[in-house]
Amino acid sequence: MKPRAELSVSEKLLIAAHDLEARGHTPFSAEDLVVSAWQRFPDTFGLAGYRSPDGHLSHPDSNRVFAEIMGSKPIRSRGFLKKVGTKMYQLTESGNEHACWCAGRASTSSTEKAGLPRDVEKELKRLLSSKAVEKFRKNRPDDVTFYDACAFWTVSPRSSAIEYNGEIANVLQIVETARRVAFEKNVTFEHRGVPYGVTDLEFLLQVHQMLQSKFRAEIDVIMKRTDERL
Repeated sequence: MKPRAELSVSEKLLIAAHDLEARGHTPFSAEDLVVSAWQRFPDTFGLAGYRSPDGHLSHPDSNRVFAEIMGSKPIRSRGFLKKVGTKMYQLTESGNEHACWCAGRASTSSTEKAGLPRDVEKELKRLLSSKAVEKFRKNRPDDVTFYDACAFWTVSPRSSAIEYNGEIANVLQIVETARRVAFEKNVTFEHRGVPYGVTDLEFLLQVHQMLQSKFRAEIDVIMKRTDERL
């Protein structure tokens, strides 16, 4: 586990976002995150030149936070944080887990049976129930639509490049988390009473790859939308 001194700026911001959600702020505003980040890590997110008597930066630097949550910064491009409205954000399932790891806290949402966080397990069940997965399982690839692919990734045809990249990263990290648990502990999970394991998780990755190949032209259109606002 990383000691506090080795945390990156984006990891500190994840911890601040987790603090907000732990207090019931879900989703939270960009301004909420500015204040939370400064309160938790004043020397990282404080405004230079303004120090309190104890030596810490005494005013939050909103630009430092905005720079981290816009554009192609790691916190969103890695699928840890997503935009859910104008200047409104929330942690993804993988973002919540990574924030807990960074803060040195064990997640309180683990399932007893498989050791998976409940949010991660919920997302896996959503993926397994998706129309895209169902059609590929039934050997009906020609029936898979771009809207099926969007639902699998939780994006829309009007998503921006950073939104698309973030959701893709979240899906891949969710599946990778489950694969790691399954390999290390030799466990299976249940979906609608039916056990599933490593083979099914590998199939989810195959579906993801097939969707990317099938809808390359549509994805290229999304990837050209690089404008980003708070």
